[in-house]
Amino acid sequence: MSDFLVRKLDPSSAFPPSNPGSLPEIHAVESVLSKAFSGGKCRIMAHPNTDAIPDIFTAVVTAHDPNGLDTGHVGPFWVSTVVAGLLGGEVYVAETNDAERKIIGCAVWFGPGHSMYDTEEQQKHALGPLMASFDDKLQHWWHAVFLPKYDNFVTSVLGVDMKHNSWHLQTLGVDPGYQRKGAATLLVNTIVEKASLSGAKLCVELENDVNVKHYSPNSPYMN
Repeated sequence: MSDFLVRKLDPSSAFPPSNPGSLPEIHAVESVLSKAFSGGKCRIMAHPNTDAIPDIFTAVVTAHDPNGLDTGHVGPFWVSTVVAGLLGGEVYVAETNDAERKIIGCAVWFGPGHSMYDTEEQQKHALGPLMASFDDKLQHWWHAVFLPKYDNFVTSVLGVDMKHNSWHLQTLGVDPGYQRKGAATLLVNTIVEKASLSGAKLCVELENDVNVKHYSPNSPYMN
């Protein structure tokens, strides 16, 4: 029996996207992702011998020092990601397989034909609140530099519409206390199995070369 269970978050019609706090799991999910990536440190997924490294990406795109102590930017960033996933993608959580059902991991996916922030609803309720937390200069950089250049880079590597037409893993995080125990593998394999039924491709962008091997078919952590 697995130590963890995977559950898809299916917000009911009562979930107002303008108030993500109304989703019962949002605080637990935000906490898990913040622990996995915040504090200026994150661990490379599933590798037992890897020291903590700075979470450069999240810090840079929110104009923070990767090695700084200020982590106030982390929570809003992950709430934005999760709300976007709830509105336009699929959000899964890994829970302990016991009476507590503690949420210890989360994955945000966007299926074929869907992308993060690609709808007015996502832009209003997921991207909008995040932008509101930025100053004017950072907002301009996101819209005029970061998002366009990031999309162009992905297209240059994967090809036109490859990411948009695939199952795209936007975010994967596991509470450090539960890493290297199979939770991330379960969260990934949930969509691997789903995609195999339709023959859809999968893709993921990684922050560094070290992580690449953990997503390869021969990885001992992805089986």
